[in-house]
Amino acid sequence: MKPHTPLPESFGKVVGELPEAGRLPAGQQFPFGTLQPSHDGYVERNGVKSWYAVYGESGPWIAFAPTFQVAHSQLLKATVPYLAEHFRVVTMDGRGNGRSDRPQGQDAYSFEHYYQDFLAVLDAAGAERLAVVGISATAMTALRFAAEHPERASHVIVAGGFAEARLDDPKAAERARKESEFTRNDFASYLEWFFSICFTEPHSTKPIEDGVRYGWAASGELVAWARTGWLGNDVTELARRVRCPTLVLHGDGDKRVPYERGEAIARLVPGARMLTIGEGGHLTAARDPVVFNRAVRDFVAGSPRTGTWVRAMGRKRRALFISSPIGLGHVQRDLAIARELRKLQPDLEIDWFTVDPAARYLLQEGERLHPITRRLANESRHFEQVAGEHDLHAFFALRTMDEIMIDNFMTFSDLMDAEHYDLVIGDEAWEVDYYYHENPELKRQPFVFLTDFVGCVPMDGDEREAHLCADRNADDIEHVARFPYVRDAAIFVGNPPDVTEQTFGPGLPRIRDWTDRNFAYTGYALPFDPRAFADTDKLRARLGYGRDERIAIAAVGGTSVGKHLLTKIAQALPHMRREVPDLRMIMVTGPRIKPESLPRVEGLEIRPYVHNLFEHLACADVALVQGGLSTCMELVATRRPFVSFPLQRHFEQCVHVRRRLSNYGADRAVSYAALAPEQLAEQTLQALHTPVMYKPVETDGAARAARRIAEVLDNRWWVK
Repeated sequence: MKPHTPLPESFGKVVGELPEAGRLPAGQQFPFGTLQPSHDGYVERNGVKSWYAVYGESGPWIAFAPTFQVAHSQLLKATVPYLAEHFRVVTMDGRGNGRSDRPQGQDAYSFEHYYQDFLAVLDAAGAERLAVVGISATAMTALRFAAEHPERASHVIVAGGFAEARLDDPKAAERARKESEFTRNDFASYLEWFFSICFTEPHSTKPIEDGVRYGWAASGELVAWARTGWLGNDVTELARRVRCPTLVLHGDGDKRVPYERGEAIARLVPGARMLTIGEGGHLTAARDPVVFNRAVRDFVAGSPRTGTWVRAMGRKRRALFISSPIGLGHVQRDLAIARELRKLQPDLEIDWFTVDPAARYLLQEGERLHPITRRLANESRHFEQVAGEHDLHAFFALRTMDEIMIDNFMTFSDLMDAEHYDLVIGDEAWEVDYYYHENPELKRQPFVFLTDFVGCVPMDGDEREAHLCADRNADDIEHVARFPYVRDAAIFVGNPPDVTEQTFGPGLPRIRDWTDRNFAYTGYALPFDPRAFADTDKLRARLGYGRDERIAIAAVGGTSVGKHLLTKIAQALPHMRREVPDLRMIMVTGPRIKPESLPRVEGLEIRPYVHNLFEHLACADVALVQGGLSTCMELVATRRPFVSFPLQRHFEQCVHVRRRLSNYGADRAVSYAALAPEQLAEQTLQALHTPVMYKPVETDGAARAARRIAEVLDNRWWVK
């Protein structure tokens, strides 16, 4: 189907091709984990090397002047990956931090050095004409560049900036002296103080924590020298000479650079526009990246993209289904819901918004992926990078996924700008839900949110984790209370007893009570009808298994986090076969574990991927699984024996999933860490020989969810 508005080529390939599985990770090599630079390198001036990088392959140039050396270019992680989809973006680490040199002595740190380093980087990058962005002190760099090089400056963007840092006022000089002493004498406390006044917005624990981490790439002495280099400078006269379009962004709650300093720049530069961030703090690019990214994009790009407008009554009914790509369970139930929704709304066309491995599954099922999904950063890869040996601290994995979340939301936002949808459905689409609540004016269509757990739960018992969990939960609670219209419906894929009775944190409500008030329960949504698999002999014959074979299946989902578990299971197989010599084990590695990385054992068959694995599990004599909700519930529904190995410190698997399985009489969890291969074999054989006594799993969950979604689509949700 032709889009209503033509999309740029960068949006993706033709519909039906498998998109690239997210952009390649940079790991520790580059500052942005979701994007590699098109090229990077160093420039050297007077023996000091400054690192720079260029992101993006085409479009106008944008360059970020290097920040105050209390941070480096990773401060821009929420903006550069998105802007690089539309522009060629230059970033650099200022001398004294990041990957640039750290020369010693005050003489190496001056505004002149910072400015000349920036010019040298622009020349090395090949940026002849560009929009220059100055954040905080680097507004002086941007304004000077535009005044002295009018032929090269296409636009100026100043965020939280000032045009002068004069010290002729004795009070200002004394403040500067005291701050330098603070920096040198107690750098740890200084960093906490500095970033707490940069991020005064509520629930800013993550950007504050990030800022402190960036600061530790320098030292108190270096930062004191660097600050002194910024002080005593005045570019107000140069600002009056700027003739290119200029945008000034400033938070009216900025505690580091008062709002009046931004207003002064807007008055100095002829024709400058001003965008006030109401109740915003100092670093908009980091704390409110959606508004920053869109403002910069629109300001530099100029007039809106040309396209085709289709009259409202000529538009087909369309829904966008966002499916979490962590594993395969979400997408299988989402497809079941989508198929039930099509029964209710036969004219509804559904596009899918996800990446591998979910994207590959959908294509095999004949579904349509929107081509823009090739731009999405891969969440599975992030979880794999932060996991240990069968150990995934899920809360901190989610917490450190902020760059991926903003990058993927901006991709979603571009799609919403370009095309019309009658409905957006998000299964654990945390990024869309969060940034819609932070930017409710962007919501243009009904939004239905689905999840199978509510509330982050601390696992380690330490005060820091408990505080951060409570802060995140409180942010979500406040969002929903203030903007209840963002979620036109909120669906809990399960039943009331599946929700934990714990509180969200000190002084916060019980999770179950809050969920009762804010979600509709639909029961669990299976991707199949268990009655279709009741005849095990018939199912085995169809799948190629012998009627009397003893079959064990080991599977760990769609990520590579389960590699250690599969290795231990393979080592346990010889012990199992001593008691059951004909035991045949089929090990499904999933699309992200290389089969050759696992041990070769007699009786073990390794398959990289099995489409609709639930069919095979339904006729297995025993299954060994990681502990995710979907696979376990499929085993419960088909009444198969199994052993699960929840990932250590994974609050969803260890708390939410186990509670739900217990409700069905099916909590079969054992500790991975406590089991040697011999004990693992013993646990497996015990499960093999123990009759199951599970409670039935409801079979109408997908249909109930679809009916709730259809009510929103037909605007009937309020008629009760």
